[in-house]
Amino acid sequence: MTDTRPLPTVIGSTENALRALLVETLSTTAIPTYEAWVALNSAASAGVVTDAAAWRAAVADVLAKPVSVVDGAVALLERGGLVSPDGSLTDRGTAELASARGAVREATAPLLSGVAGADLQATLRVLDGVRQSAERGLRAARDARTRGASGVGATLS
Repeated sequence: MTDTRPLPTVIGSTENALRALLVETLSTTAIPTYEAWVALNSAASAGVVTDAAAWRAAVADVLAKPVSVVDGAVALLERGGLVSPDGSLTDRGTAELASARGAVREATAPLLSGVAGADLQATLRVLDGVRQSAERGLRAARDARTRGASGVGATLS
């Protein structure tokens, strides 16, 4: 039987379930929010942060949220001793992130058990394409808003 649900509906409900699982998993750690999780992972990837404003802007782009959201997440991480004021990981942040990543791996590993390799590869390709289209649409919508234009629907492809 063919599934007739629109793909965005399936992706949306999957995203919601995955986010809820992640947030529930993080609730057992010192990482207080999803946004803090993304910021902490970004800090780990960045190493020594030489330009805090650029790093925060990059995290905001990843989250597709305003920099003020990142500022709030970083403030929570600073209060918890996980990052320094410039956004670099502290020793505690490094240890907590390693522990949280292990917990996330443990929570998510069963999700793909039984999915054939070819199905997984096809899913990765499709989801990457959908994400790229959504990012293009978001950029176009934001550009149109800053120009005061309308007609966002025409920019999605």
